[in-house]
Parts: sequence; structure tokens; C-alpha cells
Amino acid sequence: MQEYPPQVAIEVLLAGRVRGKRRTGPLRHLPGGWSGSTLPVNVVLVDHPGGLCLFDAGPGLPQDLQDRLPWHPWLRLARFEPVEPDALTAALERRGAGRGDIRWIVLSHLHVDHVGGLADAPAAVVVVSRVEWQRAQGLRGRLRGYVPDLWPAGRVPDLVDPRPPALGPFPGSYDVAGDGTLLVVPTPDHTPGHVSLLVRLEGRRLLCGGDLAPSLDELASARPDIADWCAREEVDYVGAHGPTDAAARP
Repeated sequence: MQEYPPQVAIEVLLAGRVRGKRRTGPLRHLPGGWSGSTLPVNVVLVDHPGGLCLFDAGPGLPQDLQDRLPWHPWLRLARFEPVEPDALTAALERRGAGRGDIRWIVLSHLHVDHVGGLADAPAAVVVVSRVEWQRAQGLRGRLRGYVPDLWPAGRVPDLVDPRPPALGPFPGSYDVAGDGTLLVVPTPDHTPGHVSLLVRLEGRRLLCGGDLAPSLDELASARPDIADWCAREEVDYVGAHGPTDAAARP
């Protein structure tokens, strides 16, 4: 069995909350009608011997942007709300670090609740699926729900194409750190370019699923092949908008 570098910590952190609409169908595009409840927006911070890795960057969506783009299809359906205290900043401070010390940011996809914190981590290598990046560009990208206004000017991502060999239910992977511990795997269900991050550190296996599914139970319905593989390989699962109990265990 391959040995992986020792783990310091994996933390699932609440980066914000998202409020949807009470209405369903075409009526949800009308103004107002916001739900009385919210869903969490989670990010995952991984201590790796080569540096800190953040999976997704949270909403970080300023209210003025939401007000300036009321026509945008995505912003008509969801409102993104900050949370206090700032869990990511606190987690970094416990390590004697700041956002400028993050080495990698792996983005599951480019919807607004996953890319808002990029400007606060200017030194990080940003890893994005090539398919996702291409679909987010131009007018067609806006119509698909992407908000390019959130992308920091001049920031160039590392565009990746997960390649064979297959890894369980995943047809390929991309090795972020070069040692088999942080593997980007394609999970094209929420968007065609959506990816997840498989973290394999000593004593822990965690699949950071983004919007693949909120929870393991829902993953079993949406992608039973991935859920079965996680059970066989003893891989925990955490989604961007679901509970963090399994991922938070020691």
C-alpha cells in the first residue's frame, strides 16, 4: 500500500450562506419571494506538506455586485450572505498563516458561490477544469449563470484536463501536488466541467464534492457508483451545501 505524507488537519469551514426562492418553476424568476431558510456554503482547507490547499473559495459576493446585476439569471435565484466570524481567517490564524499563504485553490466550478474569495489569496495557484473555464466565457457564459465580474483582473488559472488511468468511478485525475495526495477528478453532473478533489493523507480519505451532492445520502441517489466506491475505499464525503459531520472528524 502506498504511503502518503502525514496529515496535519483537514477542516471544513462555513464561508457563507445562500438563500434561494420559495417559488418554483418560472415564477421563481420574479422579484422577491425569498426563502426563510438558507443553505451553508462550505470550503475545505487542507494542510499538505507542500503548502495549504483550499477547495473552493466561497461566495465573497459583495452586495453592490448583486444590486448592479439584478438581471443576471443566477442572482435572481439566489442571495449570498456573509457569516461571522470569518471561519477561514480563523483557521489560517491557528496555523500562523493568512490568505496570502494559500498555495493552491482548486475550484469545483465557476458559479458565484465558489469563486468569490479569489482576490483575497493573490499568491495561490488557481486550478480550474479547462471545460469549465471555456464554458464560463463570454455572453454564453453569462447566460449559463456565470458572473465573470467576480474573477480578479489579470488572474490566470491553471487549466487542467483530468486524464487516464481511471481511478475507481472516475475516468481520470489530475495530481495537484505531484504526490498522489490531492487528486482532481471529473464529476460532470452539476456542470459539464465540474470537478471534485480527492484528498488522500495518512489516516484520512476525503472526497470534496462541491455541488456534486450536498450529502452522502444524496450522493447515493445522484451517483450511486461514486457513493459505493467511497464506502468500499473508506472515503468520507463533504458537499458544498451539506453537513460537515463526517469531514470534521479527527
